[in-house]
Amino acid sequence: MQALQDASAAHDLILSSGGVSVGEEDHIKPAVEALGRLDLWQIAMKPGKPFAYGQVGPAHFMGLPGNPVSSFLTFALLVRPFVLRLQGALAVAPRALPATAHFAWPRADKRREFLRVRHDPAGGLELFGNQSSGVLTSATWGDGVVDNPAGQTIAPGDSVAFIAFSELLS
Repeated sequence: MQALQDASAAHDLILSSGGVSVGEEDHIKPAVEALGRLDLWQIAMKPGKPFAYGQVGPAHFMGLPGNPVSSFLTFALLVRPFVLRLQGALAVAPRALPATAHFAWPRADKRREFLRVRHDPAGGLELFGNQSSGVLTSATWGDGVVDNPAGQTIAPGDSVAFIAFSELLS
């Protein structure tokens, strides 16, 4: 807790990775609540559900999930635009482009999903076989994500919203 207090006195934003879920060893959430407040805890995003936002003293607090793909995507989609807005930037949302799925995603989720994909030689998108939030290989293999709305299945040939990793990180 002392580290959070010290950070809040010297910084505009405190960013943590891990410790904001519901496990026995997830200590960040109660520490932030004891020192400030949490305005948001958990988000309907996959991967990335255990994301937190709040205040510790005068500083903003953002808690990323501990799994590497979840941490990467919540940083790129939520934290980076927030930091850009703090710096005065106006256009902060990553740009999605239409692309053709060359894969099937038959299991719709209740959360918005970000599926790791890459362009195949035919110009469509192929899906990384293991979409687990702990498999960082999916991000190094791919060249972007499909932003798939909650409740949506995907069939080969469907038009999907593609966000390039270069767009997320530029």
